[in-house]
Order: sequence, then structure tokens, then C-alpha cells
Amino acid sequence: MRWSGLGLALGFAAFQMWVEVAVAMLVALAQVVAWRHRLPICWEAAVSAACMIAAVSSFLLLFERFPWWDIPVHVTVTGVLAVLVAHVVRRGVPSPRAIVVTGAVLAVVWELMESAGARWVDSSIYVAPADTALDIAAGVTGAAAAALLWHRTGRAERRRARPAR
Repeated sequence: MRWSGLGLALGFAAFQMWVEVAVAMLVALAQVVAWRHRLPICWEAAVSAACMIAAVSSFLLLFERFPWWDIPVHVTVTGVLAVLVAHVVRRGVPSPRAIVVTGAVLAVVWELMESAGARWVDSSIYVAPADTALDIAAGVTGAAAAALLWHRTGRAERRRARPAR
């Protein structure tokens, strides 16, 4: 899965689908950062899968076809990206609090990018105030869930690493 974002971008480029190429390159960026910063393999796979699902969902117009689809994508993608960014910033040892704060910042930035996209790229992007607030809440919820999972998996790994007495 490590290079699937780049493969997706090349496929879109072959058909001159430039907005989709840009989205796929963001997926590729997340995949490379997760790999190069040695995110644990289960988290690297989660980042890759979540970002690919979001990109393909956009291409297949799932957000337009199923209005509720936006929420699980915000929960999942913001959660795994919060772990990734906090892992990079904190050099491999993010606290649950750092993950949640990072997720909140990412959720707000995501919504600002949606607003910019609606204004300058595609006016069909839905940016109503209630949707924006719900998306931010979903992102923070995802970051909190990811922080809990990160904390629990880290604790389990530390227990396994202890020598037996």
C-alpha cells in the first residue's frame, strides 16, 4: 500500500484529471511521511488505507451520493493523520493529549481548505456552517479515538518488550 497513492496519481494523470492527481498526491505524501518517519506498521497501513478510501470516495462522488459518508471519513482520516503528525512533531512519542490537539488543528485546517476549494476550485463543494461544525466535531472525535488506541497499543507493546522475571 506504500506506493498506492503515487500509482493512483499516475493513473489520473494519464487521463489528465488534475484535481484528482492533486488529491492522490496528498495520499502519496501521507504514505511517504508515515513510512519515512517509521510510524508503527499497523498505523502506517491505517494512514494509507484511510487516505486512499477518502481519495477514491471523492473520485466516485460518494460524498455527494451518500451525505452521511462525510462523517466516518472525517473521523477516520483525521484520527490517523493526527497520530501521524503528532508522531512526526514529537519524534515518535506523542502523548494522547498531543494527538487530540493535533487532530483539532487538522480538523479546522481541513475545513478551511474545503472553504478555499469551494471558492477557488469547485463551487459544488458543500461548506454550510452546520456541516463545517459537524465535520470539525467528527475530526476531534476521531483524534480522541486514535489517541486512545495509540495509548493502548503503546502500553501493550511496552508490556511485551519487558524481560520476563
